[in-house]
Amino acid sequence: MRSMAYARGLKLSSAGRHAEAMGCCEQALAQDPSDTDTLSALGNTASVLGLADGAAPFYARVLALERHLIEALVNLANLLRGQGQFAAPASLLEPALARSPQSAELLLTLGSVKRENGDADGAAALYRAALDARPDYAPALSNLADLLADAGDHAQARTLYDRAIKAAPGDAQARLNRAVLHFLTGNLKEGWRDYAAR
Repeated sequence: MRSMAYARGLKLSSAGRHAEAMGCCEQALAQDPSDTDTLSALGNTASVLGLADGAAPFYARVLALERHLIEALVNLANLLRGQGQFAAPASLLEPALARSPQSAELLLTLGSVKRENGDADGAAALYRAALDARPDYAPALSNLADLLADAGDHAQARTLYDRAIKAAPGDAQARLNRAVLHFLTGNLKEGWRDYAAR
């Protein structure tokens, strides 16, 4: 049974009261030190608060208890990427991807690691594999569109941004990126429309 402290922590976090949420989740963890949901919540909350060094141990503890939890793997990998570490995320993600080759989240995250390491072809292949697994996965659509736009394939990039926005209408980043693409191609009216809608 979930503790009341955990439930209160989630509610506070949803309300943007992350520091208070940390305290509640720490109380819940004291009641059950091996609860992976509470550990994940602590990692997520610490990350939102900008405490990357504090978040990483929570994700590591989740993975020590349940090494196959994709969300914890992705969160830890993204945290390490944010710290400028790219070898460590790849070493976390590659074995997980071998176990779960259809995980769009793992494919996307490893694609982003490859992109940040300068391997655009490897990143594109992983983003395409994520789309094979989940054809309307907006983050993969947007990331592949970004790569294509950078490579000068503006028409295909526009198509993918359109699909990403259709799949996730509230995705402000996809709208902003499509606006920039419109500006770059001289379509100012559409660019300003997308920019305003973000």
